[in-house]
Amino acid sequence: MKSILIPTALQLDALYSVKAAIKQTAGTHCTITLLMAHEAPDTESASYFLRATRPSLTSAQLAVLDDCREAVAKTANCRLEIHNQYGLSGPLLKNLMEHLAVNLIIIPASYKLDSLRIHRNCLELLANSKMPILHMTNECEEQEFSKALYVEQNPLLGVQELQQLISSQFTFKIVSHTALNAEANPNIQLTEAIEKNNIDLVI
Repeated sequence: MKSILIPTALQLDALYSVKAAIKQTAGTHCTITLLMAHEAPDTESASYFLRATRPSLTSAQLAVLDDCREAVAKTANCRLEIHNQYGLSGPLLKNLMEHLAVNLIIIPASYKLDSLRIHRNCLELLANSKMPILHMTNECEEQEFSKALYVEQNPLLGVQELQQLISSQFTFKIVSHTALNAEANPNIQLTEAIEKNNIDLVI
């Protein structure tokens, strides 16, 4: 059974991330958890803390959440869960992911651009978790992820070994790999490789 974690502020592209998660399940049973992180109220009053930690969503966020629920409801193998987290730390996030048995994280593009401190902190902690992460882009609404480019940074890990490693989590196949030349412009090299091979993902 797969467990996919999506940190989100319920922007429109949260739906695209949910759809990408559904495609990654490949028909296996899966739990998709939307993680919404909030700052913990700074108070000594228990009653005020309870009142302040009642999640309030805008009409736009509720509409996105309804769309996510509808997309998951159309599948026979996936279920959607919502987790509101007030306050965040490394150990807390680690325990949460262990409890949920997370084996894949999908990060929407809008979440990476969010300026809220709690969201920046969440991104940093997730990046240090050593969990497979799929970074979404702004142009991935109905993208089929099938072909990947491997940018070789560790010569001890070959293409075949990497393909075996990611096959249990992702449905795409590595069709090309490159080692960036330090003397040349890496952006130009990547752009040429992506356009030449019609790449969907960069590893």
